[in-house]
Amino acid sequence: MAGSTPGQSTRSDDPFRMYASPVGAGFLQKANKIFEDFPVSKYILFFVIFSIEVIIAFWVSIYLVS
Repeated sequence: MAGSTPGQSTRSDDPFRMYASPVGAGFLQKANKIFEDFPVSKYILFFVIFSIEVIIAFWVSIYLVS
């Protein structure tokens, strides 16, 4: 039984085709380098800011419900 497998797309607009190409490997390396360039203090700062935003969002939602 010949045919394409369900996991593979032969369409030209396949969003994953770039990752399988040599260009895709360079793209992923650049993305990894961006994450590696951040110092740990920036990750901690972003985590604290995100946590404050989540706490505020929950507080506002609880205030609006009650």
